[in-house]
Formats: sequence, structure tokens, C-alpha cells
Amino acid sequence: MIKLHHLENSRSVRILWVLEELGIEYELKTYKRLPSGLAPPELKAVDPLGHAPILEDDGHTVAESGAIIEYLVEKYGGGKYTNSDDAFWKHYIEGSLMPFCVFKLVLSKGIESIPWYLRSVLAVVPRAILSQWVDPNLNNAVEIVDKQFKGKQGWAVGGDVDGNPTIADFMLGFTIDVLAFGGRLEHVGEGIKSYAERLQSYPSYKKANNYKRLSKNQATIAIKPHYKAKKNRIKEIV
Repeated sequence: MIKLHHLENSRSVRILWVLEELGIEYELKTYKRLPSGLAPPELKAVDPLGHAPILEDDGHTVAESGAIIEYLVEKYGGGKYTNSDDAFWKHYIEGSLMPFCVFKLVLSKGIESIPWYLRSVLAVVPRAILSQWVDPNLNNAVEIVDKQFKGKQGWAVGGDVDGNPTIADFMLGFTIDVLAFGGRLEHVGEGIKSYAERLQSYPSYKKANNYKRLSKNQATIAIKPHYKAKKNRIKEIV
């Protein structure tokens, strides 16, 4: 049986969505972040880097969310959930967009951690990096995503032949959540907002995000399905 090692507030939400969409039976083990925001050391027993998501399936261990999504779609997708335009978005999200999202988060958190009476001095450099390098690049990267969805009502690249979400959507979902609801951007375009709203109402995505909320303050959780989504069942881990 598939086992997903899921770290709260991480890219592993992408894999939860894929598993729910495919209706695959799987085990879910959730890890709580340390007060520092880093992953707990227990994850290093699964992966040397101690990162998530990590997927175990039939003796194979797969890391990196993009690789896991491709693995699951190829093995269990039955020829669905793919589109010839997926490749660009798969690489664009992690290569051009997410790095600046992470830079924005790390620098902003760093500034917030500085005592208020020292902030005017110690925050000068990180604020300059944000305003002169991170924000302009992030805004440009976000604008490209927004244009992709502006005036559209469907999936990122139109879905597969049956109208299902594809790899592009599975990769974009978590990132769209970060952009639309992360509170780090002053302005998010209407294209991104409308896509984010559609995601929030999509059954398998909604269910995956429900697991994310349930796991927020727990190291491991036992989940019982709230409704029967296709044929999947989740084995409880205690």
C-alpha cells in the first residue's frame, strides 16, 4: 500500500490532492513542524534531507513533489490527468515562481523576528533585498500565472480529454494557495483569485486541504473519510 509522509504546510498537500483525485488507497503519516518552522528530525529516517513529501510504494521511495505526481499519474492515472502543455508549468512553478515565494517568506519572517526596537536598523538589508530583487521578480512571475487564468473558467491548461485536472493543476494548487491566501502579496490578480476559488470548491482538493487543517497540531493523525470519494480508503496510522 502507498504511504505518504506529509509535513504540515508544505508541498505534500499536492500529493494529497493527487491521491484523493485518483481514488487510491493509502496510509497518511503527518509530521508537525518544529517551532523554528523546520521539519522534525524523524523525517530524516525516511529521507536523508528530512524533507516532505515522501512517498513509499511497493518498496520504492520517491521524493520531490513533481516527481511523485508524475509517478502517481503514470502508474495509477490510466492514461488520464495529462496534457501536452503540462511540461512548461511543471518546471515554471518550481524553477521560476516558488523560489521567490520562499525568499519572500524567509526574509519577511526574519524581519518579523527582529525586536521592534532594533528593526529600523537590522531590517535595512533584508528590506532592501525584498524591495529591489525579490518583489519585482515575484510580481513578474505571478503576473504570468495570472494571465494564464484571466477570463478562463477551466483548469490550468484545459484539463485532460475527459475534463479532469492535470499535472499542471496538481503542481499549481499549493502555489495558488500560497499566493491567494498566504498574505505575502499586496495584490493578487483576478485570474489567480478565480482559480483559487474554483479549487476550494473542487471535492478532491477540498478533502486534501481538510486533512491539512486536521494535521496542524498533531505529529500523527488518524483520518476517516468525510465522504466516499471514488473508491479510496485511508488506513489509519496510530
